[in-house]
Amino acid sequence: MMRKMSYRNKWLMRWGALLLLLPLLSACGRGPGTAKDETASIDPPPSSVEQTMLNDTVTAHDTKATDVVTVYLLDRNGYLAPISMRMDAEQSSPRSSAEEAITWMTANEQLADQLPPGFTAVLPAGTKVSSVTENKSEGSISIDFAAPFPSSIASQERKVLEALVWTLTEIPGIDKVKLSAAGKPLTSLTSSGLPIDQVLTRGVGINLETGQGVQVNRSMAVTLYFSAQSAEGEGYFVPVTRLINRQANPAKAALEQLILGPQKSKALKPVLTSDMTIEKLTQMADTVSVSLQDAGWMPQSPVPSEMMEALVLTLSEATGMPQVRVVMNGDDSLVDSDNRSYDHPVIRPTSINALVR
Repeated sequence: MMRKMSYRNKWLMRWGALLLLLPLLSACGRGPGTAKDETASIDPPPSSVEQTMLNDTVTAHDTKATDVVTVYLLDRNGYLAPISMRMDAEQSSPRSSAEEAITWMTANEQLADQLPPGFTAVLPAGTKVSSVTENKSEGSISIDFAAPFPSSIASQERKVLEALVWTLTEIPGIDKVKLSAAGKPLTSLTSSGLPIDQVLTRGVGINLETGQGVQVNRSMAVTLYFSAQSAEGEGYFVPVTRLINRQANPAKAALEQLILGPQKSKALKPVLTSDMTIEKLTQMADTVSVSLQDAGWMPQSPVPSEMMEALVLTLSEATGMPQVRVVMNGDDSLVDSDNRSYDHPVIRPTSINALVR
């Protein structure tokens, strides 16, 4: 697992996350909770794709969701990574979770030294929000920016959009994002002119890449979690949205791609052995269960914590189900290298790259 890293005696980093590049595509893919459209496709992305970067999870019962704000920041390699910040219980803020998140996503010299080393805010300094409106019944949040919409150079605009969508959909109960400027719905990005949907989901993807030989107009997207290391040697998970040929079972397809490993092997590290096979994968109620075969694993020996966490993150992302049960070589009483038991379904963590103030 990741070793703990103190930061300026104010923050404790326990693991972390993701990064991205790539211009825009419309939000016709699928995010958590929308896995019912199993053949959802993604519009063709422009041709650039890049690398990644952080690791250790906080499960749902470890923290109260209202105490945690997760924001997607740019790392030193240009990827977006989620950083989950648990606010000091003694510090209260009148701002909503969304307003708090956007504050941390906006460049500010006073906050910069409280971010993890090598990470920067994605929104330009001076970004102003006129209103934030949550609609719990439809699971949406609307952000109205003071005109104009925060602009960046064309090659950076997609990062801004993805950071906003993935940050805001970290808020419990929110899976749709609507953006506007001066009260007018945002239909395209300022610098590049790329069109965007009025309702955005995690279907926009993150750290996008295309599988070999895949025709994007016949593709589907799966989001995978690989591991990487920061400049300080801290491990973390990186989510990568990979376009692959359409398949009937997105969860199985995602797991097969996770076994194949990362395309950018210098930046990302595999989390599963390449000879691992899927024996069975089922979905029932709120749990996805997977039975794996790995000839190299000895019974009663601990399984790598990174492997188990990546399985939970990838499968819960693919299915929208909050719980994952893992069986290895027929053994359902697994213990990982951090001495955590997997003899029961595991809940997807509520925080990634958790920082404690």
